[in-house]
Amino acid sequence: MRLRTGFLLFSALLFVMFSVGCWGTGSDTPGTEESEQLYTCGMHPQVVQHEPGECPICGMNLTPMQATTQSEDTVVIPSAVQQQMGVETAPVQETTVFRHLRTIGIVDVGEDELSVVNLRYSGWIEKIRVDRTGDAVKSGQTLFEIYSPELVSAQEEFLLALRTQGADSNLTHSARRKLELWDLSGYDIDQIAKGGASKRTMPVRSPSDGFVLHKNVVEGARVQAGQDLYRIGNLKRVWVTAEVYEHDAPWIEEGQPAQMELSNALGQTVDGEVAYVYPTMNEKSRTLPVRLEFDNPGVRLKPGMFATVYIQYRRKDAVIAVPTEAIIHSGRRQIVFVALGQGRFGAREITTGLVGDHRMTEVLSGLEVGDTVVVSGQFLIDSESQLQEAIRKIVSTGNGTEAAEAPTTVWSCPMHPEVLADERGKCPECGMFLEERPGTSEELHTVWEPAGALPGQYTCPMHPEIVEEEAGRCPKCGMFLEQVPAEANHEGHDHGGEP
Repeated sequence: MRLRTGFLLFSALLFVMFSVGCWGTGSDTPGTEESEQLYTCGMHPQVVQHEPGECPICGMNLTPMQATTQSEDTVVIPSAVQQQMGVETAPVQETTVFRHLRTIGIVDVGEDELSVVNLRYSGWIEKIRVDRTGDAVKSGQTLFEIYSPELVSAQEEFLLALRTQGADSNLTHSARRKLELWDLSGYDIDQIAKGGASKRTMPVRSPSDGFVLHKNVVEGARVQAGQDLYRIGNLKRVWVTAEVYEHDAPWIEEGQPAQMELSNALGQTVDGEVAYVYPTMNEKSRTLPVRLEFDNPGVRLKPGMFATVYIQYRRKDAVIAVPTEAIIHSGRRQIVFVALGQGRFGAREITTGLVGDHRMTEVLSGLEVGDTVVVSGQFLIDSESQLQEAIRKIVSTGNGTEAAEAPTTVWSCPMHPEVLADERGKCPECGMFLEERPGTSEELHTVWEPAGALPGQYTCPMHPEIVEEEAGRCPKCGMFLEQVPAEANHEGHDHGGEP
């Protein structure tokens, strides 16, 4: 029940003073003024005085305190300790910050790159020149030859008008126009006029470059007017249709840069752009279709492929940015540590904006170009700063009075006065709540002065309240217990009995 708060504070103060003493003081920093020397009790660190003397609680001689002279907002760490802490810094830059939207897309043939071959007359297929799906074709290349009685009759009408009326007559122009409307090329019509006789079969040519995506014809088959026989697609530029979640849809615009990574070529990207944002959403998946266009040299992108798409959005140029890992988030505040030179680091509150990709965050205020921020080890620096702040508070509290007021009360059981404690609780004998009352000098000495080990017993150097009859380890810090020698001076630690 006797929580030895004095010793806990003492242990914390020892650690703080050790840290301050090892990691730098104002005497090593140019431009600092020597602070006032203060004195404290090693057993009661809450006692701080301006002059040497005795502790008003235990009577021990006060010892000088290690001064901390750095400013309130800085902490000093020597370069050797910085290396042990792994402190790394990076300059504040003016750069571009943006985000990438990652989604999945499907490669498809561009609708503006598709061509369909069909006839405007009926006939029979005589000879197929391109007979496999997937074959590459050129514009004007013969796909097949067809016999059509309608086409033969139209040729005879054209030749008759040409022989009787001449090449410049209206009847000849009308007959030629009929052949053109049936999709015969000017070259084929000129060959008919030059030969002076109608041809039994006529070639049907490809309207564009590309690949045969669909073929619906075989030799000898009869085809009807308007029937689709070939579908040809140009794959030099493909479309990729991607789905964007509803909460990201407002940021997607036409013309934004995009990259695509194929599942069969990880690490290799193809550059493109957002070509079209569809006006309606998919009601079932709550996504917005987006069309991207990519060049396809070498026909690496095959229709039907799945691809990972990255769309660059919310781009901001010429903004101040720092590495994201340099920022310490403390509730609503964002803190960075700025390297001030000569081992000094200062905490700086900043206002952040866009958190971009590539681990960069926009800074709206608090930093300028040329500042240097800590990107690794900043949490250790933050811990050291808080430790030094704690000792400054202890010092400032001690400066208010010549000596800290010693406790004058104890907590005791009304039924068992011998039960004493330094805080509220229950009596271990009867369970009644302890009551606070003024204590006698012996009771105050028993409660507020921690027990010490007698000669021959074992105690912890860091936790003197730990007393054992045999050697071992401290249950609090794990240090090996040390035996108190017989000639040890125990003045001020005698409690009138065994601990």
